[in-house]
Amino acid sequence: MAQEVTRNTVFVAGGQPSITYVEREELEIEGHLARAVALPNQVVSLSGPTKCGKTVLCRRVLAQSQYIWIEGGQVATADDIWEKICYELNFPDEISITEGTQAKAEFGSKFIVSASGSHLASSQKAKKYKIDSMASAIRSLRENEIILVIDDFHYLPPDSRTEFLRNVKGPVFNGLGIILLSVTHRQFDAIKAESELIGRFTSVTVPEWDLSDLKKIAEKGFSALNINAPGNIVDKLADESQNSPFLMQKLCWEICYGLGVDKPPMKPVAVSEQYDLATMYTRIAKDFGIPIFEKLEVGPQSRKLRLKRPLVWGGDADIYQAILIAIAQTGPTSSLSYDELRRYA
Repeated sequence: MAQEVTRNTVFVAGGQPSITYVEREELEIEGHLARAVALPNQVVSLSGPTKCGKTVLCRRVLAQSQYIWIEGGQVATADDIWEKICYELNFPDEISITEGTQAKAEFGSKFIVSASGSHLASSQKAKKYKIDSMASAIRSLRENEIILVIDDFHYLPPDSRTEFLRNVKGPVFNGLGIILLSVTHRQFDAIKAESELIGRFTSVTVPEWDLSDLKKIAEKGFSALNINAPGNIVDKLADESQNSPFLMQKLCWEICYGLGVDKPPMKPVAVSEQYDLATMYTRIAKDFGIPIFEKLEVGPQSRKLRLKRPLVWGGDADIYQAILIAIAQTGPTSSLSYDELRRYA
């Protein structure tokens, strides 16, 4: 069944877009990831900048495969990972064996129903055995060819990363499929945590988005919703999105909402060249950025009072405030050199 075209299905910030999905064919990213996943006996690392579309890409490539998705921010230990997998696979926490009957799974019930239909108190007639969640999870993943995906793998504490990778080193050799998603500078965390994975590790990097590809998101989406957006408006949205398809999706959604467009109208709706983008940017910045900027301005806790130094344009600021001022003066950019920071602060 064809997907209904609405504002929420066209511009999907933080979800899985279809209408506004941009493959970036010239980079062959999908092909690189598909090849890495197809390679036997490998841990696959998929890395890239924050909000660059790693999750969207991975789910698209795995669309015809079975996989279990674990969020790295929701687990603190290797045991947490195995328990979550068992939960996804509907495994019981323990089994109860009643004398003279077949083993029966128990999910926390006080009573056991035996193979013969008897209803017996578990404390009297049954012995409980704790399920080995790691062994059960690995066996089921391998036997059913289910790929294990851990998003934000870098969120796991170092000791937990090491323990997990040591758990899977042997199973990977025997065919277990694993994909680890992380930010670019953490793409080799797996190798650092367990050096014996060298030779069983494949890395795929998602490059930053350029303006032309970001514009395609707007062009595809506005066309689907019967909205005419001037080229200069689309250019400004791409410039402001900071190389992030997530933010580009968000900005385009906001435009649609501001125009009152939920479904494609009968007659095209035009975006004015004087559309108030500044107010929209400010609102989104307050929603997404202010708590982060406030935290950065405070900086790490210190027993000493930080020195304030004079700024080139007047006034003074400590080092953390000066960096934020410099960032604000440069416009959206993905990186800044030390010299640029000095010039603007």
